[in-house]
Amino acid sequence: MLKRLLLGSSLLVAVVSLLLSQWAMKPPTQYTPSVRGRNNTVLFIANYEFGLSNVHLATAHALLERHPEVQIHFASFGPTFPRVDRISKHGRRLNSSAEEIVFHELPAQHLFARAMAMTGRTATSIIHPPGRAHIDQIGKDLAFYVAPWTGEAHLALYQQLTEIIDRVDPSLILLDIFFRPGLDAARNRKRLHAFVVPNMPIDVFPLHQPYGKWLWKYPVMGSGIPFPVPWSRLLDNIYMNIRYFHILSSMPHFKDGQKIIQSKGLDRVTYHDLYRSNVPFFIQGLAEATIPLDHVPPNVTYTGPMSLSLSTPEEVSPELSQWLAQAPTLLVNLGSFFAWDHSRASAMAQAIADILHERAGLQVLWKLRKTGKEYGGVAFGDEFLDPVRPYLENGRLKMVQWLPVEPAALFETGHIVASVHHGGAGCFNEALGTGIPHIILPQWLDHYSIAQQAEYIGVGVWACQETAPSFTAECLHDAFSTVLGNAKTAVDMRDKAKRISEIAQRDPGRYVAARGIAKLAAHGA
Repeated sequence: MLKRLLLGSSLLVAVVSLLLSQWAMKPPTQYTPSVRGRNNTVLFIANYEFGLSNVHLATAHALLERHPEVQIHFASFGPTFPRVDRISKHGRRLNSSAEEIVFHELPAQHLFARAMAMTGRTATSIIHPPGRAHIDQIGKDLAFYVAPWTGEAHLALYQQLTEIIDRVDPSLILLDIFFRPGLDAARNRKRLHAFVVPNMPIDVFPLHQPYGKWLWKYPVMGSGIPFPVPWSRLLDNIYMNIRYFHILSSMPHFKDGQKIIQSKGLDRVTYHDLYRSNVPFFIQGLAEATIPLDHVPPNVTYTGPMSLSLSTPEEVSPELSQWLAQAPTLLVNLGSFFAWDHSRASAMAQAIADILHERAGLQVLWKLRKTGKEYGGVAFGDEFLDPVRPYLENGRLKMVQWLPVEPAALFETGHIVASVHHGGAGCFNEALGTGIPHIILPQWLDHYSIAQQAEYIGVGVWACQETAPSFTAECLHDAFSTVLGNAKTAVDMRDKAKRISEIAQRDPGRYVAARGIAKLAAHGA
């Protein structure tokens, strides 16, 4: 009876997979740019948020350093300008033949964060557990990130970007997959364009896998299901994929916006409409360190980590540099958008106190920004620090609200022994490219996929899986002990992280992307 049930289930899964894969997979759509633009001129169009724009900035710096013949323009929001300016000046110091990056400022009222705030989304409210019960929230959140603006705001950005494109006349436009008005402007102006992408390949190209494998082999984003999908989770994964891709096709939050933009001749917005079979993608994957795809589209280039460190701790903060040199250091940094609530901060403080008590030769650098009303949370005092006050006083724990240098620059010192982070693509790849093991505390969307990826390739652990996205002092302590210990698991993890970093550093991802981009820009005229 059990065998018949399993066979029937398997046949049902196979039929559903076949039907849905036929529904999802359309013939490859070609795109034919007809306006060539000024030779060796590129225009980046990117959001401000670090997790979205870091790869664009790192690539722009690599172009300055190694391809000074390329004139770079950068369209983004005002808060991006100081970073662009710093990169421009640093790149020109490395190569005096390079020209300054020309910045084009977009209206502040259309910042991604402001669009989020208008819908009530905050750094606290977007946090969600993994799994089937939350798949609708996962799908709706990702659909929102694809189209966060109202129809009117989308059109306003599209029109301004169209004017910038006409004025700059670039031979190549470089796009952010979460800045759809830029894609609309590039397509409608018939311009050669490419994507520079921080995300995992499987999260961008699931529908390109043969035989409906996006349904039954690859875990859906945010599910927390390991790769490859185990039989026990197969039906769960199929159900979640159906819900997830239905939402990303229907874009329920953007129905009014669709009518507005389509009335102006723009294409309907969906997550699946990004891809064109001959539009290049430069994606931050590394073949040896990602969930392996059965089919990588020929227009996709795996670059490896596209990270950047412009200054050393010695240059920016001699005091921090001296402190780091005192002992092996555990870095706790849950990204630029995350804000700590009282529960998580208390758990982390106790776990830090416990591990420092056990390991006399260890110290901890903890980047902490408290949640408050501006982050959709509740303000709280400093009582949570009681367990770690002795270590704050003796200097074995250092707390900062913001890191004075890029995390990659900290990793390059050789003093960081493990990175505790949230599973953001930036945090993951900065550590991956420098050989640092991971302790991951995922909070939303692709964080869960990256946590599974770290475990699959053997460079880290998904900490506190049972309580995600929350965590306790006990499960944090277990994860710290696993990664920092001397057992075979920890040794193998450190060895694997080192081997992968050696591969990544042979040809750093920012240079791989810049090389391909320079070639495209030179052939634009």
